[in-house]
Amino acid sequence: MTVNVWRLVCLVALAAAFSSSVHAQQDSDTVKQIWPEVDIYIPLNEKFRLFFLATTTKNEETRDNTEGQVGAHVDYQLNKKVSLRAGYRYAFSLGGSDPYKEHRIIFEQTLRQPLPLQVLFSDRNREDLRWVNGEFSARYRNRVTLEREFKVLNRPVTPYGSAEVFYDSRFNAWSRNRLTVGAQFSFKRGAPLISLIHPKKQLVLDVSLARQNDSRSQPSHVRALGIAFSIYF
Repeated sequence: MTVNVWRLVCLVALAAAFSSSVHAQQDSDTVKQIWPEVDIYIPLNEKFRLFFLATTTKNEETRDNTEGQVGAHVDYQLNKKVSLRAGYRYAFSLGGSDPYKEHRIIFEQTLRQPLPLQVLFSDRNREDLRWVNGEFSARYRNRVTLEREFKVLNRPVTPYGSAEVFYDSRFNAWSRNRLTVGAQFSFKRGAPLISLIHPKKQLVLDVSLARQNDSRSQPSHVRALGIAFSIYF
């Protein structure tokens, strides 16, 4: 077994440890969810691309879909380290006794910085302008990510970890935080993934475990399995 594979095994073990730790913290105010998602990226030129998203929130115990979301965005690559995004998303409830509709305009600014040992650091700032059931509010989100690409059977595999905090104008408080560990698996042999600014002709599976804590909503804690399939044209 190569050194890279051993490193990957260690990272998977860390992910398992994270999951076990989260399980130990489970209480009556914690729910388990599944976050399936499909992302489509369409390049326009070397600087611009379109990004379309469709996702839902599924209750892991009942298998019921509770919320859906679709979105359309434009990405702009300012340079090798800085990218910008603007877009619109529509979120809505799927059944249940609590109807929910949200129109959301988003802006993102992401800084990418290579670190020693071929680790990539990303700092994403995001501003949400939200109309939730007709009422306007704003939210700021900051997410930092560390990731490292390996080759397993000549295919890119990218383990990562991220931490994100949310500031919500409705409460004038940092009301939510989210910790995530996961890995991206490319279906294309040999081609790098994170080292490219705009990957092309790629199929990528992203599997993650997340722990979300929210001081202003119920349930206060969410354990989620994320499964995202990304298509790069």
